[in-house]
Amino acid sequence: MELSEPSGIVEESFYCRYKQQCDQYLDLDKEEPELLTLELKGVRPPTPKSRSLKRLRRRSSADTETITVDGGSSKKGNLYLKISVPQGYHFSKEARSKFNVETEPENQVSIDPVDGYLSPEGTTTLHFRRLTPSASVGELIARLHFLEDEVCLYQSVAFQVPFREVTSDSSLPDITLPYLVKPKTSSGSLQLPVR
Repeated sequence: MELSEPSGIVEESFYCRYKQQCDQYLDLDKEEPELLTLELKGVRPPTPKSRSLKRLRRRSSADTETITVDGGSSKKGNLYLKISVPQGYHFSKEARSKFNVETEPENQVSIDPVDGYLSPEGTTTLHFRRLTPSASVGELIARLHFLEDEVCLYQSVAFQVPFREVTSDSSLPDITLPYLVKPKTSSGSLQLPVR
């Protein structure tokens, strides 16, 4: 590598690597060029970012319908999400319907998977396991994309699943979260008077 400037070769060349936390320089003063890292004196180095992803709570939008379904008091079980569309409608294959799960307080109940897509029939199965016997709440938000003829429609629904304090771990409940999509009719449609 040759580094030059109008007056000739420089003895040191500084450079930064994009989006990395260190500045380095090439020391050309020695017989064999050496790549060194700058030492910052009196400046705290940046704290390394955690490699684990921090989930941010996703708030449901104002037009999201919320449905509460009793989660019971079992230590573990299954949640079956079953979304139905009325006759004349079907789920979009291109814009797939998806879901995500949040729990409060954190580390009280584990629901897997925490996000994913619904099947083409509008279903999915999630498994829950109570990590402590304390009461907690799971929230499953489904973002639904469905079609009427060739028109793609969207609707959001949230399922609040309050889990009561654990009293037994013998039963393995299957909790169904059913929902029938109710397409919104356009209130601004023009109606012509009959003559």
